[in-house]
Amino acid sequence: MVAHTLAAVAALLPMGGPLQGRPQAYPLNCRGGVPLAFDTLSSPSDTGTVVGLAVTFVANPVAAGADGQGLQPGTCAWVDRPVSDAEPRRLFVAIHYMDSTPARTVGDTAMYWSFLAYNSGSGHLVGEGYRHWHAASPPLPMSTHPTAAPRRGSWLPFDPANLPWYVAAWVAIVGMPMLFFTGWWSGWRRLARFYPDRDGGRGRAFSCGNMVMALANYRGGVRVKPDESHLHFSTWMLYRPGHPPFSVPWSDIKATRDGWPWFPFKGMPVVRLTIARYPTLRILLPRMIGERIVAESGGRLQLTGPPPAR
Repeated sequence: MVAHTLAAVAALLPMGGPLQGRPQAYPLNCRGGVPLAFDTLSSPSDTGTVVGLAVTFVANPVAAGADGQGLQPGTCAWVDRPVSDAEPRRLFVAIHYMDSTPARTVGDTAMYWSFLAYNSGSGHLVGEGYRHWHAASPPLPMSTHPTAAPRRGSWLPFDPANLPWYVAAWVAIVGMPMLFFTGWWSGWRRLARFYPDRDGGRGRAFSCGNMVMALANYRGGVRVKPDESHLHFSTWMLYRPGHPPFSVPWSDIKATRDGWPWFPFKGMPVVRLTIARYPTLRILLPRMIGERIVAESGGRLQLTGPPPAR
């Protein structure tokens, strides 16, 4: 029995032991049912993850035992002894604000809680950590009090182990819709309807760098591939949603010298491509990229117009 109790205490203790300057905390076990009550003490914290609760209970006449086997419904007791007459019957603790277990506990005598608690000396006990379980399933791991000393490296507002899930959620909820919207807004999708992909694998693709299409600025995500009949446009796989590849015949392309339209690089030399079936669409390429496309067209594309005044 002593070994079983020590194991329960070890399961509840936060990593690193008791907090500096606070009394030693011990496991207090509670069993669901009336008159056990959970009352809200505070609204969710600034991080929106925890809420303060007050747990009001009746003292069990005997020790709770490591798994609460000695508890009557709606009562609490220390693992190895009853709560004394001088000790409070109220405990303050913080739990995750989405945890619905307190509401279920009040009406289910098979629900159990274990708090790592100490007497505050102010008329209530303080819970540094907790766990809860149902009699039909094993106990859940302890959840530490939010004001406990942070572990090294826990300056992030989330668990770093969940970062891949956050990134995946961001891509699904924000990234993908934005790519589809950009493909429509920039005119890319309209060009893809006018000029289906006819890339036969010939030629060598290279990045466009800082390409502007309408008001959308594609920073390094666009590739072009010239061959003997077409100029093929595509994006890196990450940008592919909303941006199907398309191929424009050389006869439908006009290249002219132009100047960058916006500050802080206003007037910087660029090459403007005009597409026959969408002549109002402005496609601007860095001068070196535009001149390379003209050079690799094999004379099918000519660069016209004077260089812009600086």
